[in-house]
Amino acid sequence: MCLEDAGFVKKGEIGPFFESTDTTYKGTFPVNTDGGQLSGGQPGLAGGFRHVIEGARQIMGKAKERQVPKNDLCMVNG
Repeated sequence: MCLEDAGFVKKGEIGPFFESTDTTYKGTFPVNTDGGQLSGGQPGLAGGFRHVIEGARQIMGKAKERQVPKNDLCMVNG
């Protein structure tokens, strides 16, 4: 729903958006390129700042196997 609130997707169209859009790191609209909090749990850095770190890695071109092809813009939400 965050994508709707941020204006990326029209209200009420999030389901069809995810059904028709490749949101993997290689896709046209990458989301949670590091796996999100499911891959990191909650202790320590996992709370929210890890998303900022992943965004910075993407922008700097240092996300290794998760690197998105177009990396000049990212959105981090906590």
